Amino acid sequence: MKTMNLVEKRDFIHNHLHRADERIIDEFYETLRKSNILKDRLESRAEKAEDDIRSGRVFSRTEIEQRTASLGR
Repeated sequence: MKTMNLVEKRDFIHNHLHRADERIIDEFYETLRKSNILKDRLESRAEKAEDDIRSGRVFSRTEIEQRTASLGR
């Protein structure tokens, strides 16, 4: 079986989408939806972290070590 590149995969999906049954469409929809939700959450966390850094809300290495010393015990 030939390995398809991204463009070929997109074309294949697009050309066969109209023949897919509802179960496949639902699975594809959920996969894309979850991917978008994860992307949005990660972007939001990154923006918050950048705001914290700009505002000086950061911990020193020593503070992090002290806060995490008891984890996993």
